[in-house]
Amino acid sequence: MKKLSASVGRGGVNKGAEDIRLIQGLLNNYKIPGVTELLMIDGVIGNKTYSRIETFQREILHIKNPDGRVDVDGQTFDKLIHRPETKSASLYSFSIKAVNLLKSIEELAVVPYYDQTNKEISKWVEGATIGYGHLVSKNEWSKYKNGLTKVEAGMLFKKDLAPFVLKVKNKVTANITQNEFDALVILAFNIGGTGFAKSSVLTLVNNPGANTVYSNLKEAWMAWKKSQGKHNQGLVNRRKAEWEIYTKGTYKKW
Repeated sequence: MKKLSASVGRGGVNKGAEDIRLIQGLLNNYKIPGVTELLMIDGVIGNKTYSRIETFQREILHIKNPDGRVDVDGQTFDKLIHRPETKSASLYSFSIKAVNLLKSIEELAVVPYYDQTNKEISKWVEGATIGYGHLVSKNEWSKYKNGLTKVEAGMLFKKDLAPFVLKVKNKVTANITQNEFDALVILAFNIGGTGFAKSSVLTLVNNPGANTVYSNLKEAWMAWKKSQGKHNQGLVNRRKAEWEIYTKGTYKKW
């Protein structure tokens, strides 16, 4: 986590966009009663950021007369960087709730199908899929062309999932909650390990004040909505479901 170099907020130094972005991002990370709209991480200080700091101080710190300022060594900054129920991503396992949800999202297919149409196929195409969302490579076609059993699909799913769990454990450097970990693994499982490692999602999770092309983490997350270069409503629905897990701990298929 980057450090704050000077005070931010009402009456603060507000000397640099980096400090302001950091506070905006940290405020977005918190579940504040009555707050549903995320701040833009734009590095510009203004009424929305002042007001959000005050709301945080009032609702989370229970300060009756909030000053709307975050000081370097102050109570507000300390609370922002120490969210409750968080720990290192490396200490988590993918939860049973998440396993069951991911299986329900991917849906079991004991015969191969084309992932763009969900129709069964008898010859290999790019996007050939079987089991719980396993993409069949051309070299694997002979192994899976006649299908597999539910038990085999379960074993294949477990094998496919493991590297994405490890990827999140290794790449996420910020302390996070169990539901945030689960949501990140489900995202990575869908967009791929390389996509996840290079994503603005990961950048903003690790550094909430990072300067990216997106206004906040939600926007970066929702940007992953295309399949083979085309808008895909299924992916839009999936991103929304992942965001519900990440922000609310709600494990539910659309």
